[in-house]
Amino acid sequence: MLNALREKTQGLIGAALLVILVVPFALWGISSYFGGGSRVYVARGHGLRITQPQFARALAHQRAALEQAFGKNLNPALLSGRKFKKAVLKGLIDKTLLIHAAVKAGYVVNEDQLGYEIRHIPAFRVKGHFSPSRYRELLAGQGFTVPGFERRVRDLMLLNQVKAGLLASAFVPQQQIAAAAKLFGQKRAFAYVTLSPRQFRPKRPVSNAQIFQYYAQHPKEFRLPQEVRIAYVVLSPKAVMRKISHKVGMAALQKAYQSHIAQFTQPQERLVRHIMIALPPHPSAKAVAEAKARLIALRAQIAHGASFAALARRYSEDAASAAKGGSLGFVTEADLSKPVGKAAFALPLRKVSAPIVGQSGVHLLQVTAVRPASVTPFAAARPTLVRMVLRKRARRRLYHLSERLRSAAYEHPHSLAPAASRLGLTLHDSAWFTRAGGIGIGALPQVVKAVFAPKVLAGRRNTHAITLGADALLVAHVIGRKAARVEPLSVARPAVIRDVRAAVARSRVKGKEALLLKELRKGASLRALARQMHLVLEVPAPAEAASPGLPGALVSAVFRTPAPASPGGRPVAGSARLGHGRRAVFVLRQVIPGAVRVGGARYIKLARSLITDSGVGAYLAYMKSLRERAQIHIRAQAL
Repeated sequence: MLNALREKTQGLIGAALLVILVVPFALWGISSYFGGGSRVYVARGHGLRITQPQFARALAHQRAALEQAFGKNLNPALLSGRKFKKAVLKGLIDKTLLIHAAVKAGYVVNEDQLGYEIRHIPAFRVKGHFSPSRYRELLAGQGFTVPGFERRVRDLMLLNQVKAGLLASAFVPQQQIAAAAKLFGQKRAFAYVTLSPRQFRPKRPVSNAQIFQYYAQHPKEFRLPQEVRIAYVVLSPKAVMRKISHKVGMAALQKAYQSHIAQFTQPQERLVRHIMIALPPHPSAKAVAEAKARLIALRAQIAHGASFAALARRYSEDAASAAKGGSLGFVTEADLSKPVGKAAFALPLRKVSAPIVGQSGVHLLQVTAVRPASVTPFAAARPTLVRMVLRKRARRRLYHLSERLRSAAYEHPHSLAPAASRLGLTLHDSAWFTRAGGIGIGALPQVVKAVFAPKVLAGRRNTHAITLGADALLVAHVIGRKAARVEPLSVARPAVIRDVRAAVARSRVKGKEALLLKELRKGASLRALARQMHLVLEVPAPAEAASPGLPGALVSAVFRTPAPASPGGRPVAGSARLGHGRRAVFVLRQVIPGAVRVGGARYIKLARSLITDSGVGAYLAYMKSLRERAQIHIRAQAL
């Protein structure tokens, strides 16, 4: 169920899972992290209320996931754009509505299912076995609580249940599959020529009259937008960490050790195996009694020498552990549901328990090994403690400096020099950029938006503190402005000449296309026309609807064209836009029917594909109905 999650949790990538799920300061300012988030909503509706901190966490999650996936190839500006925020909010709304609907419909994830999924995430396993200490250590190291992480996994499992149910219920009538089979594998024989503006560029120089006329008729194409240049200061965690004292006293380390002793404590672990008889969600007393009776009979066989592992493989209804002889691996009591955990940790070594009623079934337990509880000594934990104390010290310092930066920028609104001097920050200058952005710091949408605000631009005032990435702050001041203007013809002349030549070439392409179609529809031969106009005739092999190597727009147009009136009849002419001013003119010569045998492998593959598409359509329609019923209202200013 969590295959995608498991596949991404190998080695160091396993730890990255937790980085993806971590909740950094994110978007709403450092002070909101320390002072508690605002409860102002971003989106709300019937059964739905998404607050700013919730939205900020979702943004941070998606940003971290994309940064991990694409690394240096990712454009940071994309992660701060309005489109990105809208997409994240839509996903968060859909997830919230779907979970609410799933719970209301009776979908559940019991403790045993949740425990099984978490125990099999490779990031939390050591030497092939789930390690509770590593589990807690990785979560604590990223600021997660165990209940918070388990709630996320439970939500993901609920979502997968609903999606799987919708996909499994999809249905496509046989008549529809049969009709699609007739088209599946169909091929079309055609020939075509390509018309490119390069072929029809004017060879004569562009006249002054043409230049003046084009420049006068297209002033918007040569209008230069308003530009600004800014001075700015950045307050970042790295800068703070460099300036704080790295000397950590023994008292501070001891205090941190005592405060986080649970992180350094390894509780007792037991190697547990079980045989489980599954129960329905709300079992009757009769069902429980029957399950217990079956396990009592199996317990009697074990007492007479039968192998617990062999019986688990044969009779256990927990498919995942049954294949391993019922083994759950090394677990702590907290990893199991309460009745099962209590019984397993009270059970003598090698003894077989009486039947234990859990949340998902009745269990027969056996403990085959015990790892005693242990506490990481202070000396071994010291490097981790030093990092913890320094991070806490840096966060506290960062908070105070952020407040001082805000105050200094407000008290001296017409210059950043006092703020930079007061906090010991370096004053940087940007390159020129426009409302559409620029390079460097000018590529960040939140910076562009703040700088071009009327009070900042016209009043020459400092911007507010702008959040960058996870927890850095920037304050900017406009130090140079260039008003919007039309580029002089003397400067724009090379671009005007280029545009005139391109416009003439495009016009000639359209004219040739119209001429070719006119002649072909009269009965002319495309081969003869191509020879006459010095065009290259392409005659590809008969193509299917998805044919690599051919322009997609061309193949799509060919398959939209009606078939010739009769086999061997006059070809049907058509054209397609290929992009960048290029056009293709083609003749469809023959339609070759698909040969998909009913019941054959290709037919079955097609049927499955159509059913999957139907399921996806059902899911999208279901989500649309949930959104419509919720009557969602979004605060645009909160994005």
